[in-house]
Amino acid sequence: MHSLSARLGSVLGVLALTASLASCSVIGLEPNEPLACEGESAPTTAPGEARALLTVAEGTSAWDLVTVVYSDGVVVRAPDGSSAADVRAAAAAAESASPDATAAPATGSPWVSGYLLPCAVTELRERAEGAMFGGPEFGRVDLSGQEWTYLRYDNGISSASVEVHAYDLGFTEGLEWSERRARDKLREVTDLLRVNLVITGDEVPVAGVQLDGEMPDGAVLPSTWPGPTAEQLLGDAGCGAFADEGAIDAWTYAVTDGLGDAGADLHARALPPGVSGCN
Repeated sequence: MHSLSARLGSVLGVLALTASLASCSVIGLEPNEPLACEGESAPTTAPGEARALLTVAEGTSAWDLVTVVYSDGVVVRAPDGSSAADVRAAAAAAESASPDATAAPATGSPWVSGYLLPCAVTELRERAEGAMFGGPEFGRVDLSGQEWTYLRYDNGISSASVEVHAYDLGFTEGLEWSERRARDKLREVTDLLRVNLVITGDEVPVAGVQLDGEMPDGAVLPSTWPGPTAEQLLGDAGCGAFADEGAIDAWTYAVTDGLGDAGADLHARALPPGVSGCN
C-alpha cells in the first residue's frame, strides 16, 4: 500500500472538480481549492459517535476499507490499508526504502483522524445523492490487473453502494457515454472529499476485528490465535467480526504473527469506531 499522500493521490487525487460548488461561500473558488466554510469549526466529537455517512474502499473487495466519513464531519483514514497484510506490507516497503532502519510493523491502529467542515459535509451529501442513487452504471475499463473502488453512502433514510473498475486512473476509453457521465458525477464526490479533507493524524483506536475469506482445505489458525475460531466467525457468509476485549489482542497477533497457513486466503482487518464489519 501507498503512503497517505500517495494513497490520497491515487484513490482520489487524479480526479478534477467538474461541477460548480453550490453550497457555502464559493464565489471565485478555483478548482482544487477547499470550500470557504467561513466561521465554521472542526467537529469536536469522536469517531463513531455519529453514523457512517460515506465509506470508501479500494482493492479487490468492498472490505478493503480506507476511508470513513461520519455524518458529523469526522473522518478516519487508513493510509496504508486496514488489513493486517496491508500493515505488514507497508512496514516491509519502509524497510526496503531505508535498509538501515528497523521497520517492524506497527501493532497499533492503522486508522488516523481527520475531518470535513460542515459546509463540505452538506455539499458531500448533495453530490453523493446525485451520483450514487438511481442505479448508475459505471462500466468496466478494458485493462487487466486494475483495482476496484467501492463507495457506500447512507443518509439515514436511504443508502446506495457503487463499485467502479480502474477508477483511480481516470481512464474512460471504450465506455459508453452514460458510463463516462456516471464516473464524472462520482468524481465530483471524491474530488470534494480529497480537496476538503483535513488530516489531523491522531491514531484512532481499533474498535473491532473482521475476519473474512476462506479457510483452505486442511488449514487452521495458529493454536495461539487469541480470537474466536475461524469456523465461529466465518459461517456461511465467509465473514465475521468481533469487538470484545480480545479484538485488540487479535489485531496485534494478526499483524505480528500472521494467520498461519490460513493467511493466504483469510484476511484480518481493523475496524474503526462505528463500523460493524461484514457489510
